Amino acid sequence: MPVRQKAMQLAASAMMTCSAILAPCSLAQAHEFWIDPSNFTPPINTAVAITFRIGSDFRGDTYPYVRSLDQGFGIIDSVGTRKPKTLDGDDPATEIKFTRPGLAIVWHRRAPETVTFETIARFEEILAEEGHEAVGEQHRKSGKPLKEIRENFSRYAKALIQVGGQGGHDRTIGLPLELVAESDPANSEARNQFTVKLLDAGQSLPGTLVKIFNADYPASSKRLRTDQNGRVTFDAAEPGEYLVSAVHMRPAAAKDKADWVSLWASLTFAVKK
Repeated sequence: MPVRQKAMQLAASAMMTCSAILAPCSLAQAHEFWIDPSNFTPPINTAVAITFRIGSDFRGDTYPYVRSLDQGFGIIDSVGTRKPKTLDGDDPATEIKFTRPGLAIVWHRRAPETVTFETIARFEEILAEEGHEAVGEQHRKSGKPLKEIRENFSRYAKALIQVGGQGGHDRTIGLPLELVAESDPANSEARNQFTVKLLDAGQSLPGTLVKIFNADYPASSKRLRTDQNGRVTFDAAEPGEYLVSAVHMRPAAAKDKADWVSLWASLTFAVKK
C-alpha cells in the first residue's frame, strides 16, 4: 500500500474515533453540514477544491472525506455524471476541474450517525433551534425516555457551481431530504424572488423550517417555513455565498435502535455583483 494512502487511512480512522467520542458535543455546537467550493464561479479548466464543513450560521470547521461515511458523492454538469476522485482523510475532500461552461452540481450523501442527548432539556434546545418544538412535545407524550435520548442523523449536501460564469437549472438528485433551487443564481432578474423547494423522498415537504445565510451579510439570515408546496422564496439580491439548510425529523423504527431519526439537507451557491 502506498505510504500516502496508508497515512490517509490512518488519519480517517483517527477522525472517526474522535468523531464518535465527541459527537454529542459537536452536534450541540454544530448544526449544518455543507459543501464549500474554493470558487463558486470558476473559469473553465480551473481546479476547484471541494471542502466539507460542519458548523453553525455558515461558520464552521473543515471536515475530511471519510469513505466509511460515503453513501454517494457525485458531480453533474454539462459533461455528464461522474464520481470525483477521493482518498480517505483528504481535506479538502477532492479537487475538480470543470472543462465546459454551465451549472455544475456537486453533492454528497453521508451515512447515518448517532448522537445521545443526556437530558430532555438539551434535546429540546436543539429541537427549538431547528424549528421542531412539536417533536419535544410528542417525545414527552409518547413515554420515550427523558434521559439518554438517542438520535440517528444523516446529512445530505449540494453545491451549485457556475462554471465559466454561466448558470443553469438545479435538478433533483434523489437524496432522502433534498433542497432544490428553482431559481438560477446566475440570473440577476430572479434574485429578488429566489425560490428553493424542499423534498422528502421526492415529495414536497410543507411547514418545515428553512434557514438562509449569506456569508458576507450575517445579519441578513432568515428563518422561513415552507409553504403547502414545500417552497420558500427569499431575497438573494445581495452578492455573496449563500447557505440554505433544513431538518426533517421522524420517530425511529425498531431497526434504527434510536428514539428519533433526523435528516439534514443543505444547499450552497453564490450570487455575484
